[in-house]
This record gives sequence, C-alpha cells and structure tokens, in this order.
Amino acid sequence: MNATLRVERVTKRYGGVIAVSEASFAIEPGEVHGLIGPNGAGKSTMLGLISGFTLPDTGSIRYGDRELARTSALAVVRAGIARTFQSATPLAGMTVLENALVGLHTRGTSGLLAALLRLPAQRAEEALLRARATEALAAIGVDMPLAADASDLSFGQLRFLEIVRALGTDPRVLLLDEPAAGLNAHETAELGALIARLGARGVSVLLVDHDIPFVFTTCRRITVMDFGRIIADGTPDEIERDPAVRAAYLSTDDEVPAP
Repeated sequence: MNATLRVERVTKRYGGVIAVSEASFAIEPGEVHGLIGPNGAGKSTMLGLISGFTLPDTGSIRYGDRELARTSALAVVRAGIARTFQSATPLAGMTVLENALVGLHTRGTSGLLAALLRLPAQRAEEALLRARATEALAAIGVDMPLAADASDLSFGQLRFLEIVRALGTDPRVLLLDEPAAGLNAHETAELGALIARLGARGVSVLLVDHDIPFVFTTCRRITVMDFGRIIADGTPDEIERDPAVRAAYLSTDDEVPAP
C-alpha cells in the first residue's frame, strides 16, 4: 500500500515537559521529507511516536486508513513503517549477512517447531530469505563482506547495515534517525543516492539529521520543529527564507540554514 502518513495534533508530555506539542504534518507516497530543528526540538520524540516506541498523550497518527497512534511498534512495522536508530550497533557475534537477515524475520511464515526440526519448507524459506538479504546488501551500493563479523565493519558500513535491516521489513515508509552522522563526504553522497533510489521506488522517507546541507539537497519537503512545535513546513527554498526558522537557529549553537 502506498498511502499518505499523517501526523495530526500530536502531543507528548514527560511530566511537566512538553516534548511535542500539537504537531501536524504529512508525508506523501514516495516523498523524501526532512524533519529538522535545533537540539531538543522534539525530532527524536516524533520518530518514536510515529514508529510506535512512544505513545502520544493526544492526537492521531494515520497511515492511509489505519490509526497507529496507540498501537505497538510491531503493529507499526506490519503496517509498513520501519525506522533506524542513531546508534548503529550490530548484533554481536553475527555476520553481516545474519544481521541483514534480522530485518527479514517479518516475512517468514515457518513456526518454531519447523525451525527446530529443519523441515524442508523451513529450509527453503531460509534459503529464500538469505537470497533476499544478499540482494538487499548489494542494492545499497556499499561493499560489505557478507561472511565477516558485523562488529568488524567501519562506522559508515554499520550505518548502511542499519538501513538494510530496516529495509528487510519491506517498508513503504522509512524513518531515518541521523543516518549521516559520522559519515565522510563520499559515504554521505552514497547515502543521498540510496535515499533518492528509495523515493523513486515509491518508498516514503522521513529524514532527521543535523547535516542541514544534506537535508536541503536530499529532501523535497522539510518540516521544522522548535521546542516541540512545528514552526515551518515547505520546500527547501521556502524553509531557507522563513524568518521563524532562522530565528530558531540563531538562538542556538546549531548551524543556521542558509541559501
């Protein structure tokens, strides 16, 4: 299903602190959408709310005709929404290929008994999933040794492996939390190319990152948060000229978006 993801008047409080306040925005099918703001603006909280790891106090989060605001993270994944995390941490003691397979578990249909008995249908399914994991690793355009321990990968390779694990769930919406953090210029360019390919395939991408030039060159539309509120939403050109956005960044040590 290709549908619009809508966040409508969502609020999240932690005691007396309002992390997200009456926030509303939408991501269209196949759209690469940026979410930026100074430190503490509420961006990571918003990703947690959309992905089901955090429950909102009020408001609605809808994907197509499905309400997701008060479901589990697993239900959100099954609805077609996956996310990455700021910490690119591999599963210890597992190879690159095995780490990539983790994201594909939602596609499997064999039960525990079939796996324990190594029934023919289960072995065939495992072979198919391994083939898909290998294809997914090849498709990102980053060379990684499939049989190597994932802990031996470089930081940049781990970033891409995190994305592969998320893509293993076959999402229609991908939430990326600081994917360019720590990448060099070449790796950042590879990441931008990968995101563009996902958008061309109809996958909606919500990109949260502090690399403002990267967000502005990668995204078709950008939403800006400050102190938990949405203060601007528009094209990169519109966001660059928005006085509220410039005022928000001028009051912090973060980089100010500039034309």
